[in-house]
Amino acid sequence: MTARPELGSWQDWARQRLVFTEAVRGGPLVWPAGGEHLAGDPLGPVRHAHDDAAEYYFVLSGECLIEVGGEERVATTNELVFIPANAPHNLLGEVGGEDAWVFVLVAPNFAHNKWRTSDFLPGTEDLRMTISRPLEDDSTARSHPFRASVERFGRDEPKLVVSDTAELIYLVVDGRVHTRVGLLSGALGPGDYAHVRRDVEHEFSSLTEESTVLQFDCEFLPFGGVDLGPGREKYAG
Repeated sequence: MTARPELGSWQDWARQRLVFTEAVRGGPLVWPAGGEHLAGDPLGPVRHAHDDAAEYYFVLSGECLIEVGGEERVATTNELVFIPANAPHNLLGEVGGEDAWVFVLVAPNFAHNKWRTSDFLPGTEDLRMTISRPLEDDSTARSHPFRASVERFGRDEPKLVVSDTAELIYLVVDGRVHTRVGLLSGALGPGDYAHVRRDVEHEFSSLTEESTVLQFDCEFLPFGGVDLGPGREKYAG
């Protein structure tokens, strides 16, 4: 059950396509009320860390218990949890008897070194999570190395965007949004999300009086540091 019926069923939400590129990976996770683990993840919860990659948990609905560096905190609806790169952490379960809907992103995505579950790096147990409330004009997440911010769109106020530095993830939190990405277009509602690659033009406009969207900037240099052969410097963009 969820306190936000407009989201529909968690089963449908959790079936949405996962994002997986060099810049970022992630998508929707659900811890059903009274469950012992995340839906579809019978091995969890597993304490782990991501080398040189930071992570966000955005609680779309419900509450959940999160541990980072030995500190446990409860994150509630519309709270955004930032987990620093290398920090050992875990999602321990739902709190309060409602399904916990959590949108998760890890950036960058080092597929060859997805996570470690032991031998955590020295000093990383001292790292701590930051919890902010971006929908209440809390701009804390704008200052993180992996940035997040809130965009609000009014009806008949289209916004045209092109990023030459980052892949962008947009998660609709409230309202309905018409989205055009390159030659593709469609409508997104609460809980829906769009992934836009670097240098791709895209446009948003609200289909309701106002729409609220959480934006994640996943900066990444494609082929960064790749050896271009004898006598040539490594690629620097």
